[in-house]
Amino acid sequence: MKREVRKEVRLQAFTLSLAQLEVLWVRILAVFDSKADLRRTIKFALPGEKLEFESSTEVQQYSSLRGRITDFSLSVEGGGRSVTVRSGGLFSSVPSLVVEGESDIWCAGAAEAVLAVVRTNRVWYFWFVRLPLTLKFFALSLAPTAASWLFPKAPHMSPGLAASWFLTVMLFGYLSFFKDKLLPSASVVITQELGFVRRYGAEIGLILGVISLVVSVLMWLFPIGT
Repeated sequence: MKREVRKEVRLQAFTLSLAQLEVLWVRILAVFDSKADLRRTIKFALPGEKLEFESSTEVQQYSSLRGRITDFSLSVEGGGRSVTVRSGGLFSSVPSLVVEGESDIWCAGAAEAVLAVVRTNRVWYFWFVRLPLTLKFFALSLAPTAASWLFPKAPHMSPGLAASWFLTVMLFGYLSFFKDKLLPSASVVITQELGFVRRYGAEIGLILGVISLVVSVLMWLFPIGT
């Protein structure tokens, strides 16, 4: 009898340095009993170019790589078992882990080996990129109406406060729409060539958006001078 088990996990947003990529690669290889007959691939998709490596050492030795890579996959397979980590799919930007083997125990152990590294390298904005764009946009757009129902005694929004709320919604909408480029769900950082502002500009914008949202709510519920 031959049994095949497949386990797929949606991963939280994460980022890896070259050293952390090495750790993840070693953890994946460690779950396989025999290392001799394994097919190993690390794939990077760059603008106008696709690269394939057989080990993390090859990646480190390839001097032409620069910046941050957001489209990649790691795969090891052999002996009826496989472990694949993808930064996203054809119709989704959510990173995923796919484990296939002959038993639930092996698949669970292999998945945990990857998840332990991903959890350690999770980015702080994981909650933002995980929510669907439409859900975030409509939640923010309808928040004033919903709040007026929940708090009927709250004062009406002033024009200035309404403009502030509108700008906050637009900021969140912009970051959500371009999140794959500005706030990637998965990335491998090869080199840090950008300045602080360009490197963390999107994250700073998200922080300012959250602060603006909180301030707008507090000013609406507890207006100054009343």
